[in-house]
Amino acid sequence: MSFISLATVIVLEVFLILQSETNPDVRQGVDSILVPMLGLFVLSTFWRGSIPTFLSLAGAMSVYGGTYYVYAKAVHVIHKYPEAKVLENINLDSIGMFYFLVGMLSLFLSLAIGLKPSFFRAKGAQYRQPYPVWDSDDYLGSPSSLNSGQMVPVNGLLSVTERYVATKYKYIIMVIEGKTYFVSPYDWVPEGSIVVRDKESRSLLGVPEVSDGFNVW
Repeated sequence: MSFISLATVIVLEVFLILQSETNPDVRQGVDSILVPMLGLFVLSTFWRGSIPTFLSLAGAMSVYGGTYYVYAKAVHVIHKYPEAKVLENINLDSIGMFYFLVGMLSLFLSLAIGLKPSFFRAKGAQYRQPYPVWDSDDYLGSPSSLNSGQMVPVNGLLSVTERYVATKYKYIIMVIEGKTYFVSPYDWVPEGSIVVRDKESRSLLGVPEVSDGFNVW
């Protein structure tokens, strides 16, 4: 849906540029097509996170301004104040194109962050994809806990240096009974759980306590 909306908006803008040379009023009714397409794009980003949603909203408003609003507002001013000369030296096509390009950049960035957030996130901020958050209380109340061994604190599985580093994390990534979880450094886990570390640096992986700007919790 996102790609179809973007492609439609781009094709529409190209058509308007070509037609505006012969028909200056061609943009007057384009909002009936443009608004639904931009609305579909914005709706498709809601589930991707707050940052893509914000970028899509900003981009949609900018594209709307550059494709339709700038021209419609200029026509309104000319009709209301025919004696006004303020718009004679203003290149509406340049202004409209600027807003359109800025808006499209924002929409593409929104789509890129939504599809591949790891490209825009600091290394170690998140491990590949989101995992369920571990809750020791829920685990202890489940039947599977009856067959598990002793519970140990997460800090007990870390080195002295890692214990200090872990205080900077809201969650670290661990493999518990064959499944990967986000785990609080202050929680308890079954004995034998594994702390996931970066292959090269051997540093902890997880969600920092302070947001990196692309990871809103």
